[in-house]
Amino acid sequence: MLAGLLAMSMIGLYEFYRALRQGAHKPFAVVGMAAAALYYVGVFFLEKQVFEGNLFLYFVIGLLVLLMVLCVTGYPERSVEDAALTLLGVIYVAVFFSLLYRIRRQQDGQFFVWYVFLASWGCDTCAYLAGRAFGRRKLVPELSPHKTVAGAVGGVAGGILLSLVYTLFIRSHVGMEPVRLFIMAALCGLVGAVLSQFGDLFASAVKRKTGIKDYGQLIPGHGGILDRFDSTLMVTPLIMLLIDLFIRTAG
Repeated sequence: MLAGLLAMSMIGLYEFYRALRQGAHKPFAVVGMAAAALYYVGVFFLEKQVFEGNLFLYFVIGLLVLLMVLCVTGYPERSVEDAALTLLGVIYVAVFFSLLYRIRRQQDGQFFVWYVFLASWGCDTCAYLAGRAFGRRKLVPELSPHKTVAGAVGGVAGGILLSLVYTLFIRSHVGMEPVRLFIMAALCGLVGAVLSQFGDLFASAVKRKTGIKDYGQLIPGHGGILDRFDSTLMVTPLIMLLIDLFIRTAG
């Protein structure tokens, strides 16, 4: 799983930096991708220290200092904005993708990791159906002309419902007490569905700002890695925190 997430992270990060370049920015792409690869090496060999210790903090501080140095030595061709966007790419793409692995490695993680996809992709599907059936008022026409308020509400309702239905099938296979499990599932559906839509709109904002239609053409009919996983990336960190909170307070 980790190797697959590394591959998607590298492709997604390449797409992100390429989009920025098309928008007249100059991210330190080689540095960012090397840092992402180094981060995954750290996760592979020092998983506990990265996810639960101070190693991730040291990684971010070290990368930030390096980018600040490169910003100064590359002035005036390189700007503070280039350094900030480089760091954003590493965290937004590489780190957020790796948190799927973090969820999977938790207690009952093989079941809980699906809440991420139910909330993000389930919300997308339900929002589309609700928007087609009831959508009149636009949600954020400046960013996404096809999204509607009805679609957003339907997406949230669908995310919660799908998470609860899924929980009916897994409740006997996990160690969490049923009432806590269903509360956690409802919160994952709610928070995940809301953030899913913000993730999609964030990706739309980047694409509009850089003047591109899709991040890539890797997946026929969907675009690039980031076009397919834009909502998932925003959802993963908060669902990871929710699951972690419920596991840690179960006793």
